[in-house]
Amino acid sequence: MDEFSQLLGPPRTAQTTKRRYARSGFIRLAAATLVAVVLVATLAAMALFRPWPLSTLSALHHGYSSAADDLKSDATAKNEKVLVELFVMSRCPDAIKVEEVFASVVPSVHSIMDVQLNFIAALNPNATFGATCKHGDAECRGNIDELCALKHRPDLPSFWRFLMCLNGHFEDIGRDGDLSLKCASSAGLDTAAFLACSLQNEGRSLFKQSAENAQFARVSTSATVFINGKPRCVEDGEWYDCPGGHSPSDFIRDICAAYKGSAPRPSICAQYKPTALDDEVR
Repeated sequence: MDEFSQLLGPPRTAQTTKRRYARSGFIRLAAATLVAVVLVATLAAMALFRPWPLSTLSALHHGYSSAADDLKSDATAKNEKVLVELFVMSRCPDAIKVEEVFASVVPSVHSIMDVQLNFIAALNPNATFGATCKHGDAECRGNIDELCALKHRPDLPSFWRFLMCLNGHFEDIGRDGDLSLKCASSAGLDTAAFLACSLQNEGRSLFKQSAENAQFARVSTSATVFINGKPRCVEDGEWYDCPGGHSPSDFIRDICAAYKGSAPRPSICAQYKPTALDDEVR
């Protein structure tokens, strides 16, 4: 065998040539398949990750920013308001007296105040509503109705209309389901949301949290008023521990003095001058 023949290798037989063509065909097929797969994957990635039009991106950014700003504004506004806490029982005559006083407070300063109801009850997992109420299960039922009305109110004056409607039928509070629904409707509440809350777990959860708040504050007397986390007044057969007075104008004055938010104060606040007691309320 000459040198050239040696470089070429041994002569190919027919069988050897057939095997080599078979391997070559398989390799070409595999290569073509791989190229096709890569091409399809590339086109899919381009379709999935292609740049959004600038106008679309701008609209999305504006929408997300607006929603975030709205949530931030709502949270800021709520945090700036003066918190009035009422430690009460729905079927307690003393609570009714305090709520009647605030019926003359809310219309004047509702824009700068928020209300929290803390119901005085003994937590009890074996009780029908998760707590034992001084005036029975009817009171627990009334507590839940009031909490749901407060939670799903369109505004504070609407809730107070509901409350005054309910209190106007004191003996039926917690005993007449139709009464609560009628009061919710007449006050302009979302009756579907109110009913869902009152009859399902949301209402019981609100009640449990409310009772826990009262226990944490170590308040056991209905009715007790806190302003911005500080005791302000008690009504228990008579008014006491009310150094700033207990008339509607006294509470309006203190709420105006306690408000430090950025929104304009109600015009009625201009009628009141700060007092030494106002510094304590702040």
